[in-house]
Amino acid sequence: MDRNTVIGFSLIFLILIGYYWYTAPTPEQQAAFQRQQDSIAKIEAVKTSGTAAEGNQSPVATKPAVATDSALVNTLGAMASQLKGESQFIALKSDQLQVDIRTKGGNIGKVLLNNHKRSDSSALELLSNLDQYNQWFFELYTANGALNSGDFYWNVVKQSSNSVTLRLGDSSRYIDQTYTLDSKGYTVKHSIALKGIDELVKSRTSGIKVFWRAQLHKQERDMKWETQNTTVVYKMVGEDADKLDVASADAEELKNNLEWVGFKQQYFSAIMVADSGFSSDAKVAWKETKEPGKIKDLQAEVYLDYDRQAFKEYGFNYYFGPNQYYTMQEASVGKANAGIERIIPLGWGIFGWVNRYVVIPVFHMLDGVIGSMGIIILLLTIIIKTALLPLVYKSYISTAKMRILKPELDAIKEKHGNDMQKMQQENMAMYRKAGVSPLSGCIPVLLQMPILFAMFQFFPNAFELRQKAFMWATDLSQYDGPSLGFNIPFYGDHVSFFTLLMTVSTLIYTHFNNQLSGVTSQMKYIGYFM
Repeated sequence: MDRNTVIGFSLIFLILIGYYWYTAPTPEQQAAFQRQQDSIAKIEAVKTSGTAAEGNQSPVATKPAVATDSALVNTLGAMASQLKGESQFIALKSDQLQVDIRTKGGNIGKVLLNNHKRSDSSALELLSNLDQYNQWFFELYTANGALNSGDFYWNVVKQSSNSVTLRLGDSSRYIDQTYTLDSKGYTVKHSIALKGIDELVKSRTSGIKVFWRAQLHKQERDMKWETQNTTVVYKMVGEDADKLDVASADAEELKNNLEWVGFKQQYFSAIMVADSGFSSDAKVAWKETKEPGKIKDLQAEVYLDYDRQAFKEYGFNYYFGPNQYYTMQEASVGKANAGIERIIPLGWGIFGWVNRYVVIPVFHMLDGVIGSMGIIILLLTIIIKTALLPLVYKSYISTAKMRILKPELDAIKEKHGNDMQKMQQENMAMYRKAGVSPLSGCIPVLLQMPILFAMFQFFPNAFELRQKAFMWATDLSQYDGPSLGFNIPFYGDHVSFFTLLMTVSTLIYTHFNNQLSGVTSQMKYIGYFM
């Protein structure tokens, strides 16, 4: 193995070490995650034995108790009669979604994705009908207390298979909420119309607080990986999408205006987009949960400006669907540049650009004509390797030239012995005469690294691989072998046959490459180690 190749391997090794060091969780994050896994294990054990879990963690926040203050009841007038009633669920259906609208609170309850299943083949329920798992309400502040939408039983005034309008109040003073499902896609449109409410509001500067909380259910087989990919996501006006830390419980107050906020899992998300955006001082947070089968407890508290108009209307769009790049990019969420697809972790900087403008377009094109995801991955690899062929060719040519020069370089080394300066001068003179650069072989290899890292980032987050079979694997988005039930240091707690096959094939390739390049002695072991 010549000096050029050794330099190239060494640089690649350092880049890999740096990458894994940069992306590795901190000790605090590892400890927090371990505590969460221990809690989950205890709850699953209790669930298996048939006993009820004790000491459940308090929720992140709770909805205030039903309004009972007499002064507030008098202020509400006719609306106060709707503090009592019977809770009902109104099912709205489209090709992709089934959404339950709850008359108690007038909000979105259960959300089912019709064309997707959980890893155990049960229906994929993104949000639940139960209050302790899914809350959404808004508050207006009157002189005598808060008008909380969750306290009331809303009347149905208009209904169809994919739309419903709920009302709080009468024809002279009311709040209407209308929910509409698009016939195609994963979007729910929601409007809130306020008439005559300006007379109730405490002051001219009062805003509307919107509170949303959800405990998301486990959807995938590997709960550890899904937990690491579940968090609160959001986008500030004029900025890129952002998220809370995923490893340890986190909370943040967002001082600038917010465009949208959502709850992201590994492969599915629930996102709320406001047509006119939210005002400043939003609060987002997540905590661990001890509820069986639940991943995390997430919440968002956002605000809408309200200037006490006689009639005021707000518009929202909810995305309940897969974290699939083009599906999210084309979703009808009210804003052409909402950018909800940016929650998919495709890598920062050049790695993200490579994924968005090279890997994903090619992958999507192949997905449109080929049915097997395994074949698509193979073809994608061949296409990218072919595109990189000019760089690889230059590297091979440089390596070949260095191999030809090796006898003369050895002669120079023997001639000058320990005179490193003289030896280096004659080496450089020979390089110039032969038209060879010592770095010309490793630079093409380094130029390929962004594509390699981009693909490392793309495949673990590619929704298209979810529950797609290939060869012995039943789900390409998960490890393909059995769980061991125990952890082996430096190996893991499961067998992955594809990983083992890749390791064996890489060693075989290195062996033949060493035979062709004439590598001998200890130098050949560097290739095996890399």
